[in-house]
Amino acid sequence: MKPRVLLLQEDQAAGGVSTISRTLCDALRQQDWPIIELALNRCGWCQRLSAATKCDVILASHNFKPAYVAWVLGLLLHKPVVVWVHGPLSEVLEQAQASVLKRAWLRCLYGRLQQFVFVSRASRDSFERFMQQPLAANQRCAVIPNGVAPMASAAISLWAADKTTASPQLAYIGRLSQEKRPHLLMDMLRLLPTPFRLTLVGEGPLRDELRQSGADLLASGRLTLAGAQPHGPGLYTPWHLTLLASRYEGCPMTLLESLTLGVPCVGLPIAALQEVVGDDAPYLLARDASAQALAEAVQAVWAMPREQVRDDMARVLLRHRLQDFVQRWQTVLQQAAQRC
Repeated sequence: MKPRVLLLQEDQAAGGVSTISRTLCDALRQQDWPIIELALNRCGWCQRLSAATKCDVILASHNFKPAYVAWVLGLLLHKPVVVWVHGPLSEVLEQAQASVLKRAWLRCLYGRLQQFVFVSRASRDSFERFMQQPLAANQRCAVIPNGVAPMASAAISLWAADKTTASPQLAYIGRLSQEKRPHLLMDMLRLLPTPFRLTLVGEGPLRDELRQSGADLLASGRLTLAGAQPHGPGLYTPWHLTLLASRYEGCPMTLLESLTLGVPCVGLPIAALQEVVGDDAPYLLARDASAQALAEAVQAVWAMPREQVRDDMARVLLRHRLQDFVQRWQTVLQQAAQRC
């Protein structure tokens, strides 16, 4: 019998966590797994308790609010709980300037949970740095990198189709927030030759500030603020290259989705990106976290033979196949249910 799984999400907003959670649920359902999804911002405790009584395993889609609720439900109903850890916890809390009280509460909570799944070794290592010790002997953990399915072959990116353009099109796709560092991308654009164009796709608290600080780039047509766009293949194919300038990542879906559609993604040499890219395409990462280094990496990738970059991206994606991702998750959930 396949265990019944309750997936707790904080909300159903757009973003990498929602994307990969939906991917997992859809893949499990295709293999006849019974899945209940609850968005915590849309239901109260009565509905949560009712759903939890009908499941064998509670899966918290994130290690903050969903983990808090999952722990309480697991404690009340004696159900096994699995917590999915995406971003690097230590860096996330530092960026948020989390209080001493919140840090103490999180260490207390995480010390009582029995099963964690990390999206990368970088996220696991950051978690252990925050906890100031490795996981206890009675706690289980697995590292399951995010997976992506091959996109429709009909989706052809500008990178593959347009080899002679005089105006390379760059894009950032994500939240316009401090930890994503979109300002660094504008600094990079000013260092690139004039024909390079950059589009920022997404919304966030920095939108108005970016509009003001990039007024000259907007006026010249080199910068576009495109706002939020529907998720799907069409989100990536209009660009020659996508960019990441994040202070931290877990296992970035933007990078994986971009590569799947044949669009190289150039980023900074943070631990999570180094882990994803590995030795297959190291040139996709800048030598350091400066705008100058990122501009140099963009120009280097732009000058490379298309076939070499395509083949290297394919090798990266072999480590992120959807079938491997789903199979490893099935094993974790089955093992958790057996311990009930």
